[in-house]
Amino acid sequence: MQPLDGMDPRQVGPYALVGRLGAGGMGAVYLGRSVGGRAVAVKVVRPELAEDAEFRQRFRQEVAAARRVSGAFTAPVVDADPEAALPWMATAFVPGLALRQAVERHGPLPVATVRTLAAGLAEALGEVHGAGLIHRDLKPGNVLLALDGPHVIDFGISRAADAEGLTTTGSVIGSAPYMSPEQALGEPLTPAADVFSLGSTVAYAALGRNLFGEGAGAAVLFRIVNTEPELGELPADLRTLVAACLAKNPAHRPTPRQLVAHVALAGHPAGPDGWLPPTVATDVRAVRAVLTAAPAPPPMPPRAPESATAPVDRPPSRGPRRRTLLALGGGVLAAGAAGAAYALIDRGRGSASGKQAAPPVRPSADVPEAVPLWQNHQVTLPCVQLLSLDGAVVGITTRQTWAVDGDGKPKWTLDDATAGLTFALDSTQPHPVAAFDGHRIQLAGMGSTGGLGGLATVLLAIDPADGKADGGVTLDKPKAAGVLRLAGIRGGTAYVLGLGQGQNQQGSNVWAVDLAGRRTAWFHGDGELLLEAALPADGDRILVSAADRLTALDGTGSVSWQARLQSFGIAAAGGWFLTPDKDGAVTALDPATGRPAWSAPGILGPRPNGSAFAQGPDDSLLYCLWADIDGGSSVGALDLKSGTPRWKTPLPPDGTATGTYSADLLYAEDTLYRIGRDAVVWALDPANGKARWKYSGYKGTDPATLTWTAGAGRLCVAAGSPSILTALSAKGN
Repeated sequence: MQPLDGMDPRQVGPYALVGRLGAGGMGAVYLGRSVGGRAVAVKVVRPELAEDAEFRQRFRQEVAAARRVSGAFTAPVVDADPEAALPWMATAFVPGLALRQAVERHGPLPVATVRTLAAGLAEALGEVHGAGLIHRDLKPGNVLLALDGPHVIDFGISRAADAEGLTTTGSVIGSAPYMSPEQALGEPLTPAADVFSLGSTVAYAALGRNLFGEGAGAAVLFRIVNTEPELGELPADLRTLVAACLAKNPAHRPTPRQLVAHVALAGHPAGPDGWLPPTVATDVRAVRAVLTAAPAPPPMPPRAPESATAPVDRPPSRGPRRRTLLALGGGVLAAGAAGAAYALIDRGRGSASGKQAAPPVRPSADVPEAVPLWQNHQVTLPCVQLLSLDGAVVGITTRQTWAVDGDGKPKWTLDDATAGLTFALDSTQPHPVAAFDGHRIQLAGMGSTGGLGGLATVLLAIDPADGKADGGVTLDKPKAAGVLRLAGIRGGTAYVLGLGQGQNQQGSNVWAVDLAGRRTAWFHGDGELLLEAALPADGDRILVSAADRLTALDGTGSVSWQARLQSFGIAAAGGWFLTPDKDGAVTALDPATGRPAWSAPGILGPRPNGSAFAQGPDDSLLYCLWADIDGGSSVGALDLKSGTPRWKTPLPPDGTATGTYSADLLYAEDTLYRIGRDAVVWALDPANGKARWKYSGYKGTDPATLTWTAGAGRLCVAAGSPSILTALSAKGN
């Protein structure tokens, strides 16, 4: 559990807050205690959202939804005040281990435990559906394993089953590996969607892996809609149950009551005192012991003077038992209906030489707080990408591409029906699907003609002045449909990563499009799933990465060279391909030959869909982050010719956060921007890394849901859920 900091309240309603359990897009979740000592999980809405009338109404709906559900396998609401200055909701505190954490720590669960789990989840869904609701986000992270049975939590995106305006066609909300096919396609949902998610969740518990594989969200959704999972490793009775839940047609799935009956016929599950395996039960008891013995909340810390140095985190304790308890107390608890989960991860690191250096002295985090130039709350769907064009900001969602002017006022909107295109297959995480060619926005999406299942990959040209579609190019490959990302535009050619290798539905592809001729330049099919691409500004090479392989393609789409390397966050800068490895070393490769030129150790990799690097105003400098021994990081500049650091500066400490340190950097107009692991946005001096200002408006949000763009003297940031577009002056005022 994270201690309260200066930004956290100490009292909410009648509850004294003890510590921070976690945070999300809507707000933070705290462990609270009533006057009588009852422990509760208190969800508090972020201040800027509390002023949004539309959002406040959404929170009222969440409270109402959670109050309608009351059962042995859910966490009931005990108190709430949606009309308070900062709306809040308190739910019964369930000290338990999240199913995902249990499987990650101990592997697949025993069959008897999985049967009890399936029955408990089915009973919980029976309560949810009986209240007229659809949960819409049942997954291992939203299931708590407690000593008295499994508990379903987090009703943040649940909706009334008859609320047509809230479950509209085309709205893709949920967690990709556990969505139903109709949810992945953005179709109207029924309670049967939750049953599909139950099947995927039960299979995860029994097998220890996602049924529909790993990788980009778009690829997972594609497999959910178009493929059948392999269930042969499941015991016969569980195989029958899971297969029934995973029927593509919602009408063919069983009801929760039928699922409970199926488990009963297969053999009564273990009693509540012994339903968990001993190792998991021990962890749950440790969680309960650590968290129920939490101390009283600390006093409000005094404000540090401008010249004060912020305290540094101490290296991790060597006592294994204490470290284990802290990991349990901070890493496996999810609380009440808020579903907060967080991790205290042992990330102690040595220096590049392997010796334990002294922790760096960190500068104070007390820098000026930026004031937004404006905010736009009218963005109805999560943005997958933002672009800055001639003072305007263009945003792309699954169903709309829109633009606002320099004052944040709507300029134009192009919807999917008008364009005949699905703009983004995956709305769960930001990723590039568009680029500006100097005249038009080139947007890669899926059209409704040709291709697999009546779909085809399309590159659509959009006039940035009025948002009107201005022609496009369709990929003429019947078994290659679906866009993973747009790698970029170089020399009048756009490069698109898509699903399907062209010969069958498996694998993926790289599609090069001649923009002037509006035709395919070349097509390269690959039997593996391609995750990322790096496109140098010059030359004819493009580098693509699979799970453990790099492939360089030449100007005809032919393989130039390949290398076996697990690399996440590949990039191109200074005439090199940059390839971070899992150990934190970044190696520069010659695009023509693949031969290494230099390697720099200790570099932090990117957060999901972020960028570990930012190139400076020329080809000589590369900005990146280094991992420090105290768990923090330093920012610095690499010489792109030699790979040696030119300078390195410790960063101010991030606040309490649920994630590990990872990089997301952006350079524009003599400012280096960074998103911290607590989603605080920082503006740094690119000459020395010193902080100029920060913006804490998204603090507590998952950084992986943020997308941003810079230009015209400002930085624009959009949150995923709820969707808020914020414009900040590059000067911070």
